[in-house]
Order: sequence, then structure tokens, then C-alpha cells
Amino acid sequence: MVKKMIHKLQKGFSLLEVVISLLIISITFVAYSQLIEQNLKSQELKKSFIKDSDNRINILTIYTIEPQIDNTEIAEVFDIRDISETTITKYQKFDEIRIEFSLDNQTTYITVLK
Repeated sequence: MVKKMIHKLQKGFSLLEVVISLLIISITFVAYSQLIEQNLKSQELKKSFIKDSDNRINILTIYTIEPQIDNTEIAEVFDIRDISETTITKYQKFDEIRIEFSLDNQTTYITVLK
């Protein structure tokens, strides 16, 4: 029995065993590369979301500090191409305004009360 095992070990691996082991290794590397790719995409989406949130907060802060600010001033400060205001509703002396702006080919909006 021991001689058979020693003979089998000296003989080496069969072609089928080698192919199966290479298949397992390649599947592992493909799965690992997909995980890395998903992580990179997630990081890009996270950066985009943070940048969008920062822009909204900055513009909202400016409208809170100076409600009568001109849109051209905001466009100059934040390097925004298109900015527009649309009045949604009016209640007594308050106006609910939707402010749309385009930054990096992405249109975003915030709603403020003036």
C-alpha cells in the first residue's frame, strides 16, 4: 500500500488535475478583479455624491445669508454655467423657489424659502 502511494506521488499530476486547478485559480482571479472594479466604481460614485452635496450646501448657505443675491454672482463664485430660479408657491411674504444649476454637465436643484 505504501509503495503504491509513493509510486503515485513520484508519477506526478494528471492533465485533468492540472486543468482543474488552473480553472479554480483563474476563477479566483476573475472574482478578485471584479471586486476591485466594483470598489473603484463605488469610490467614483461616492466622490460624485459628495461633490454634489457640497455644491448644494454651499449654494444653500449663500441663499440663507443673502436671499436677494443675484444669480450671476453665484455663477461667478461657483463656476456654474446655467442657474435659474422658478417660483413654486407663494405664501404671504414668503416664496418657495426651486433653484436649478448645472455643474460638470449635471443638473442639480435645491428648494429655498425667500
